[in-house]
Amino acid sequence: MHPVASLQADVGHSPTVNPVPPEHLFAAPAASGEQRHATYSCSMARFHKSDIARSQLETAVSIFLRGLDRSAVITLAGAASGILDTLVRQAGKEAFVDYARRVYHAKVGHTPKRRSYAHHIAKRIGVIDHKHLSRDDSDTVKLDLGKLAVDALSRAMADYIALNGQDEPFVRAFLSWTWKNNDGPAVMKRYGEVSNRMKPR
Repeated sequence: MHPVASLQADVGHSPTVNPVPPEHLFAAPAASGEQRHATYSCSMARFHKSDIARSQLETAVSIFLRGLDRSAVITLAGAASGILDTLVRQAGKEAFVDYARRVYHAKVGHTPKRRSYAHHIAKRIGVIDHKHLSRDDSDTVKLDLGKLAVDALSRAMADYIALNGQDEPFVRAFLSWTWKNNDGPAVMKRYGEVSNRMKPR
């Protein structure tokens, strides 16, 4: 089941890092005129942002399907969405945020500003609560982590599928889960009744 209906490549080798020994991290300040140099080396690698987003999303799906930390799922899916949104637009396709704005216009009569509506979506699916704590915010929050994890994955998956299709195993695994757990036939029946102007382009 396409994630929009339910909502209505390896990254490579990790850089090798020789960690700084604790005594170098917490050593006393050097005496006057003395310079203290920690032994540290790092092998930098170059990654394509699309590979990073894929890795984030694939990991999020794996965590989700294994019934593990829903907060980690939301955080990873939210990070992937931040990259995928731009990549979809660069490819000349309709990103999920723009689809949602178009649906809003069809229902309400005006189109919300992209930045504010993207923030609204991120707030609704729990991404904002997993990455920000303003000075005036409460340090506790009520969340339905199970539902939000599905929503955050669905939002990211919509943009991923727009770019890459739905043939990769982790994509098919998530779509299969949503079909089985969200009454796929009923959802698709309702989706089929929606006018074309309110469907993804």
